[in-house]
Amino acid sequence: MSQPLYTVRQLAYVVRDLESALKYWTEVLKVGPFFMFEHCPLSNQMYRGNPADVDVTLALGNSGALQVELIFQHNDAPSVYKEFLDAGREGVHHFGLMPADYTATCAQYKALGHEAAFVCDIGGAELTYFDTVDTVGHFVELWEHNAIFTDLFDMVEDAARDWDGNDPVRPGPL
Repeated sequence: MSQPLYTVRQLAYVVRDLESALKYWTEVLKVGPFFMFEHCPLSNQMYRGNPADVDVTLALGNSGALQVELIFQHNDAPSVYKEFLDAGREGVHHFGLMPADYTATCAQYKALGHEAAFVCDIGGAELTYFDTVDTVGHFVELWEHNAIFTDLFDMVEDAARDWDGNDPVRPGPL
């Protein structure tokens, strides 16, 4: 990854219309290409301390070194995304960071009083969304420092270098 650990690596948006959002981001904002992860396999989901089963499609693209994530929830399961939309919001939902010591940083956020609102893993690599809405206005997502994430983020960033606007939405490799 071109950014050092524990820097804002990702800005994520929850959207109601993924196709329209992708069209705007790629054609108007010139961000991309986006890699689409339809019905992304999120394992071991916990939403606010309870088992969860949210079904989301994620699209990842880069603008320079900053990753942009677009999130669309397919089902009506309780989630950090549904609560956001139910509150009448759409747009910036969280930013993502990868600390060098994921476990210690999660403990620090909990000690600061931030609830682990959503926890899951992708391919065995864990991530946690902390409820920092009252502090920064949105959630903060922490990723385990794991090759599952670093390799994926490198691939998305590399594809954005010198992107010519062709093939703006591609299938993700998961």
